[in-house]
Amino acid sequence: MPNGTPMAWMASDNDQPIYVDHGKGASFTDVDGFTYVDFNASDLAMFCGHAVPAIVRAVTERVARSTQFLLPTEDSIAVAEELARRYPHQTHWQFTLSATQANTEAIRLARAVTGREVVVLFEGHYHGHFEEGLVDRDASPQHPLQRGLSKGVSGRVRIAQFNDADSLAEALALDDVALVLTEPVMSNGIHLLAPIEGWHDDLRRLTRERGTLLAIDETHSHVVGEGGATGLLGLEPDILTIGKAVAGGIPMGAYGVAATLAAELDVARNVATGGTLFGNPLSAAAALATLTEVLTPAAYAQAAAAGSRLANGIEDAIAEAGLPWTTIRFGPRSGQWYGPEPRTGAEAHALVDMDLTRLLRIWLANRGIWEALPGAGPTCPVPTTEADVDRYVDAYAELLSTLRT
Repeated sequence: MPNGTPMAWMASDNDQPIYVDHGKGASFTDVDGFTYVDFNASDLAMFCGHAVPAIVRAVTERVARSTQFLLPTEDSIAVAEELARRYPHQTHWQFTLSATQANTEAIRLARAVTGREVVVLFEGHYHGHFEEGLVDRDASPQHPLQRGLSKGVSGRVRIAQFNDADSLAEALALDDVALVLTEPVMSNGIHLLAPIEGWHDDLRRLTRERGTLLAIDETHSHVVGEGGATGLLGLEPDILTIGKAVAGGIPMGAYGVAATLAAELDVARNVATGGTLFGNPLSAAAALATLTEVLTPAAYAQAAAAGSRLANGIEDAIAEAGLPWTTIRFGPRSGQWYGPEPRTGAEAHALVDMDLTRLLRIWLANRGIWEALPGAGPTCPVPTTEADVDRYVDAYAELLSTLRT
């Protein structure tokens, strides 16, 4: 394997990649026997925790009955119904193997419906490794972030600023935008940007005025409750995409559409969607157990309480060190800005300090804490205990104290 890892970014994001043997609850253990409390939660895919009994049981039973038929099973009906209950504006659902693929299909559907080509994303976004999703700007004009993309991809994407209605209006002005794709609360690549008052109202109004579809990506935000941040903020997207923890870490993504779009996915309409393993029985069984047995209101409340405890500890450590940083609070998620809270992606990029972020991750790893991917911020999985949080806070405070001396 190039870089000694299954994917190259495992080597670039982790300064010293470790090989893992097993995980249980909120922790995992590497092949050398070292155990880490997992505040990365596999970039939220393992928000439910590792080796959760209900998911293990569902997957084991499904494997014994076979995992693929290229035909639907009853579990897929139950999962679609549960997602529609959680996101009532999205009445019809389709399945993929990842949120990346769900976002890809959302874009294709929007292009088919509108006859337009351009997708609007917001600076600092992360929606997966599809072509349009790898175009952004970082204090410079928009450009592909990595090599190997088609030469015309930048022309199919327009980058606007989150929380800036004027920037969005300018991006939509040519009436050539098929879809605006955003998270309800921007996260992952640039820590976490909360929407300012009125932002989502402006976003929905402007897209409707311009005949542009709106997709909300809940992949990193559905951990805040049964209806995710979409329900928390009362949003009404045309399309909603989801992945990561929706099947407890078993590969699965999904996208739901409003009733007005459901007919567009009729097989006779011939939109470019689908994949051999999409909607497979194993993913469906894992998702059903996850959504009905694991991610309950009590589980969300438990994770949020741990997240609040973590944020309080981070805030206290920052104050004790006398640093001009800002604490992030979002349900089970926390972290810090290296300065005042930013409003837009451009402001967020100005606060990025990758050397400091990597130091934090290595420091914590050497103390049995597995920190989030660079730029994402720590998350408390459902099984996280107060002792787990205190262990993180103690190590974090020790680093800040050391830096100040």
